Amino acid sequence: MYNFLQRLSAITSFAMSTLMVMALLISVTTPLIPSSPTHSVTLRSVQTTTGRRVDAFDKKSRSAEYAQLTFDVNADLTSMFNWNTKLLFAYITADYRAPGFETNRVVVWDRIIRNRRQAKLRLRKHQNKYLFRNYALTFKGVEAANLTLHINPVPYLGLMYDKTATSIPLSLPQAAGPAGKAVR
Repeated sequence: MYNFLQRLSAITSFAMSTLMVMALLISVTTPLIPSSPTHSVTLRSVQTTTGRRVDAFDKKSRSAEYAQLTFDVNADLTSMFNWNTKLLFAYITADYRAPGFETNRVVVWDRIIRNRRQAKLRLRKHQNKYLFRNYALTFKGVEAANLTLHINPVPYLGLMYDKTATSIPLSLPQAAGPAGKAVR
């Protein structure tokens, strides 16, 4: 009949095949689980300034224009947590078009949300976490700018996907100079 190793091989093959089918079903059905997060982003002010020394070796940073955004974020993302959600990655981007560069996307703020307790975001008068500078070193000619909140659920098993939550228009004023700031 069958010896011990043949029986062990058959059981192991069956167990691995079953686990693979289960993993495939989990990864396919997780994005189909309904979630209804509530979120809003409100832009309070936009300030641009010229000549910020960021890097001692980057001489262009002294003459570049930088934008400082002040915004509010209200979001309840608890419904996005399910049995297959490891964490949520929320971030805000500034998307705009500039002469010479068709599409530009700059991440200005991000947060890793590890559990349901952290999934309620109430940020007031929050400023961008990362520098916002155009490749052309000036914001002249920038048109059709948007501030967009993105949410990426990171599953334990399966594919990551991007969920664009909300988008609001953004207008960038011209900088008044190194000492002064132009405010929208």
